[in-house]
Amino acid sequence: MAKCPKCGAEVEKPIKTWVLAPKGRKGVTIGLFKCPNGHYFRAKVE
Repeated sequence: MAKCPKCGAEVEKPIKTWVLAPKGRKGVTIGLFKCPNGHYFRAKVE
């Protein structure tokens, strides 16, 4: 679960996910979330 940095609301599922990986290193999965109040934010997906 990701927490909105503006209002503190918990969001369960991301709208979109992608892998952010610099050359030669292990990647991190990032997700785009939308909170119930209409704010969009990005966070690491576990």
